[in-house]
Amino acid sequence: MNATILVVDDEPSVRETLIMALEDEYDVVAVRSGEEALDHISKSKVDLVLLDILMPEMDGFETLKAIRERDDELQVIMVTAVKEIQKAVESIKLGAFDYICKPYKLEELKRSISRALKVEELEKENIYLRSELDSRFQSTSIIGKSKAIRDTLAMIERIAGMDSTVLISGETGTGKELIARYVWQRSARSSRPFVVINCATIPSSLMESELFGHEKGAFTSADKRKTGKLEMADTGTVFLDEVSALSLDMQTKFLRVLQEKTIERVGGGRVIPIDARFIAATNTDLKKAIEEKTFREDLFYRLHVVPICIPPLRERREDIPLLIAHFLERFNRDFRKNIKGVCDEVMEICTSYRWPGNIRELENLMERLVVLTTEEIIPMNMIPQNMLTNEIDAAIETIPEELSLKQARQTFEKRYIEKLLKLTNGNVQQAAKLLGVHRATVLNKIQEYGLNRHKSVSHI
Repeated sequence: MNATILVVDDEPSVRETLIMALEDEYDVVAVRSGEEALDHISKSKVDLVLLDILMPEMDGFETLKAIRERDDELQVIMVTAVKEIQKAVESIKLGAFDYICKPYKLEELKRSISRALKVEELEKENIYLRSELDSRFQSTSIIGKSKAIRDTLAMIERIAGMDSTVLISGETGTGKELIARYVWQRSARSSRPFVVINCATIPSSLMESELFGHEKGAFTSADKRKTGKLEMADTGTVFLDEVSALSLDMQTKFLRVLQEKTIERVGGGRVIPIDARFIAATNTDLKKAIEEKTFREDLFYRLHVVPICIPPLRERREDIPLLIAHFLERFNRDFRKNIKGVCDEVMEICTSYRWPGNIRELENLMERLVVLTTEEIIPMNMIPQNMLTNEIDAAIETIPEELSLKQARQTFEKRYIEKLLKLTNGNVQQAAKLLGVHRATVLNKIQEYGLNRHKSVSHI
């Protein structure tokens, strides 16, 4: 998309000359007065203004002041026949990018325009980068060998190069943003911004301003113009995390963005075109939300062009050892540790645990274990209690339904004690502590049920 240049000059010959000279490289619009210039800027997208100083009624300085009151980022180059240093200094003080005297060389003017547009682009990038400083760096390595994750990656390879809208669904902690970043990196827009908008963390009262930006004076605290996240993402990719958290009013406004590919800043009447790819994510059932009238059906179908469903960690258990090794390597590096692996019992607990928090929960666990462990192999006693109680559910699920209450109790007791002995590396004292009974009770149960005491260690 070409940059748009607005030529403001009261002389028709100057306007015609500049249009002819610049129209091959830029979209050029010409007006004859400051009033017309301000009217055009308020209604249409303009990237740079070539502004004459000597004009009747509203001169260039007055026009420049008015532009700055409305938009303090729009680049303005003053073009005039007045060769006075004082005028040039005044222009720069008022916020002009450059000051060029007539007669000028066309190449000189083009160089000035090119520099001004580069500065504008850098300012936009700086705004975007500042908005990202609070976010932790996200690795886009997708770890896994399971069929579920291989199918997901194959889908991404098929659709990454297209501009179709993507809707990523999955439980909390499954890595929806990681997948979104992977789609972006595999796309033709990978060199352009990736702007994250977490709909669940932005207050509803600020959402419109965050997405669309606002003009100076749009509301009480709007002391200057603000560029919205959607405008920052122009030519790039927008990631709307937890899109279901958008209010119905904002859903309506965002639907218009998807349909029209345009935005309007709060308090402004100018339509701004937006060229961006949209990726949305949710951990809720949007079809159920539609039935409950909390999510718009038409917006759902606009987002649901390419659906990607990320499986929970419990459905890709073969990936857990790989993820443990990945996190172990990362946190060893971060905390300057040299932990070589986890024992067999820890690995067994991790691969059988249901992981309600999915990969994020596993990541947090591994960080905790690396920080607290003083041994080369992470031992069983480092596993938190809530993960051990998960074994009770697993033991109950394996009991046949046709057993009597006494038989079911004995079967559960045998399997659970046997499991804990294995998990505690055959340590009767530790197993008794987890069971909340005396050590002698555990020894008696071992003899009663004819149990073996296990002891094994593994390395990753």
